[in-house]
Amino acid sequence: MPLIHPVGLDQPRQEHGHWRQMGPFPAVALLYTAAMKQILILLSLLILTACASSGAVITYAWKADDIQQKQDMEGVLVLAITDQPEARKRFEDAFTSALKKRGVRAVASYELNATRKITKDDVIAMGKQSNTDALLVTSFAGRDQYEVLHPGRTYVGVMPMYTRHGGYYGRGGVYGVPFEIGHVPDFYAQHQSLHLEANLYEIATAEHLWQAASGIDETDDTREMLEKFIDAFMEQLHKDKLVR
Repeated sequence: MPLIHPVGLDQPRQEHGHWRQMGPFPAVALLYTAAMKQILILLSLLILTACASSGAVITYAWKADDIQQKQDMEGVLVLAITDQPEARKRFEDAFTSALKKRGVRAVASYELNATRKITKDDVIAMGKQSNTDALLVTSFAGRDQYEVLHPGRTYVGVMPMYTRHGGYYGRGGVYGVPFEIGHVPDFYAQHQSLHLEANLYEIATAEHLWQAASGIDETDDTREMLEKFIDAFMEQLHKDKLVR
């Protein structure tokens, strides 16, 4: 029966009735190497993406010494300081929802007063209207640019090899030869971080009760950054025993 060999593969040679060891399959190896190089490019891009996908980090936190005496407050009025009405609505809705999940009665301020410039009198009026005693206000705190060193990496693939003899009980066997696909050297990349600050006040006295500052690597996904900021603030509120 004739043997049919795929196009481009090494042809085996017969000596004394035995098949000689076949070398690497050139066509397969070429496709394999090309595919691995594409993976190398993807992995290189992921080095940068991984840093940007990390969560928001609390960079500073403070609470008043007498804050535990304020635990009997009726509720929290949530206010986001921004010139963009839609961004304010999105942030206040998300923060209000997160507080409610922790058992806090929270009210989004835009539902009571949608004007861009909120005064102290506006806050007092909204507090009375919503029967809330505390104001949780979040505001933009700036941007930073910094360089990050990304260590280089060497990526290794395995070249498939085949032999007709030398396997168990004289059967054929498959084995691999490792080889370097490529190397990404050390490099510096510019990053930009976005910072927000959250403050808690007692509405009646304007007493400052709590503060937290948070930063995150800025991306184009504003919704994801919003969620990560709120997660960080909620975790800090929990750490400070202000929410369950």
